[in-house]
Amino acid sequence: MTTDTLWQHLPNLLVILSIFTVGVASPGPATLMIMGTAMGRGRAPAVALSCGVVLGSMVWASIAALGFVAALKASATLFLALKMAGGLYLIFLAARSARSAFTAGPAATPKSAGTGSLKRCFAQGLLLHLTNPKAPLVWLATLSVGVGETAPAAFLMTVILICAFVAMTVFVGYAYLFSTQTASRFYLSIRRPIDALLGVLFGAAAVKILTYRPSW
Repeated sequence: MTTDTLWQHLPNLLVILSIFTVGVASPGPATLMIMGTAMGRGRAPAVALSCGVVLGSMVWASIAALGFVAALKASATLFLALKMAGGLYLIFLAARSARSAFTAGPAATPKSAGTGSLKRCFAQGLLLHLTNPKAPLVWLATLSVGVGETAPAAFLMTVILICAFVAMTVFVGYAYLFSTQTASRFYLSIRRPIDALLGVLFGAAAVKILTYRPSW
């Protein structure tokens, strides 16, 4: 992509980055999971989880850029299946947090996070975002508002790569912030109430996804 093309679409890029950054930084299932993982298990698992979330987001971004989201919009069955998968996964997360809240004893420490655990955290982040039915629609709306129909494919790919960098910066920033000794001590001191709160928030997110009705 030439410099002239980039400057021509720079206003669109700024619009997209503004929308995307606000969306990424806002509280949601992904940020809640990253914060809880960082406080309860340490920095490395939270960073691995963040990488999985970002990869899932970029997968949906690429699908939206290629126009395949139109197939999702056209198929009520496919959208329902994705919505059910996302809702059930969030219910699973809510149940796991609730079980932890009612279980006495110390939480997992960062030292317990081995290679297998990091892989599981990565897979959890990826699954969390791939089963979110709103993710492809948000990307479709974002690209439509900020790009339109005249932007070249190279610009779309540039946008996706820049958004991936922004997402990594935000999520890894959360992972570092909430994995500090102060945050960890705070979590350990009131672990059960925090896990109970996470369970409620994951449950609320599940209800929101399961009852979500697109406006098309």
